[in-house]
Amino acid sequence: MARDPQQALRAKVTLELEEARRRIDLVASMPELSRDLIREYRQVQLRAGGASVYLSDPETVNARINDVVGDARREILAAHPDGPRKRELLDMAIARDTAALDRGVQMRTIYRDTVRDHGLTAEYARTMSARTTGRPARYATLVGDFERMIIVDREYAFISDHIVSGSPPHAAWLVKDPAVVAVLAQQFHTLWQWAQPWTGELRARGGVDTVSCVDGVRTDRQQRGIMRYLCAGESQASMARKLGVSTRKVQEDIAILKSLWGVSTVNELIHQYTLSPDRTVDDSMPEALSRSRGAAA
Repeated sequence: MARDPQQALRAKVTLELEEARRRIDLVASMPELSRDLIREYRQVQLRAGGASVYLSDPETVNARINDVVGDARREILAAHPDGPRKRELLDMAIARDTAALDRGVQMRTIYRDTVRDHGLTAEYARTMSARTTGRPARYATLVGDFERMIIVDREYAFISDHIVSGSPPHAAWLVKDPAVVAVLAQQFHTLWQWAQPWTGELRARGGVDTVSCVDGVRTDRQQRGIMRYLCAGESQASMARKLGVSTRKVQEDIAILKSLWGVSTVNELIHQYTLSPDRTVDDSMPEALSRSRGAAA
């Protein structure tokens, strides 16, 4: 018995459309499926014992940071000890950080104290800490040296390189060892307790030029390093090791610093230093550049 070709065609078209819809649904679900698989793989790697990956060039470092931060679910902790941020770094961070905050991720960042005199960084902090949608970011500043780190969900950490000889300035390690990341997170928590909260307000300068490092600054780079360590509660022996000098040299420099401010105790010295323009000098730049900026002012 002959079949109606129109019925056969309609049946065939219906089957093909159903198959096409099934394939479209599969393709549409692939990004979410991929994210789930990546997350599961990372969890397996985490449970299996972490590893560290050396990242040598800035492009690779930024790409990996963007990847890990882009998957953050709970928390991002960041410590930036290099002073004021460059515009290109802030422009790169704002979209990434905004997306994380919109997802409900908590974000805390520690900057070096000198950002309180830097309009661009201050504007960024004001904007991000005053957000009314998602979560606001939280910022604090710290006097003295501390290690650069970014910790994501207490599972991944980016830290500076202190191993590879001759590595470029922005080389980093991506650390995935749970024990090491936990220690880094605890170190960040300690720094946060020492740091001063900041919502992007600029510091009143009182007529002192804190950018070009002139007008009232009486200390050199090493002396300011000693003062920052004193403010952080470091012992003289610890300072000597970190500065690569003898304990006797540190003692002599502290005596000179006391003489500069006309004080007799370390506590008085710290108090006078915190009120001085020396405290706001940005020593994160190379020494030659710092000198040239001061001479040009």
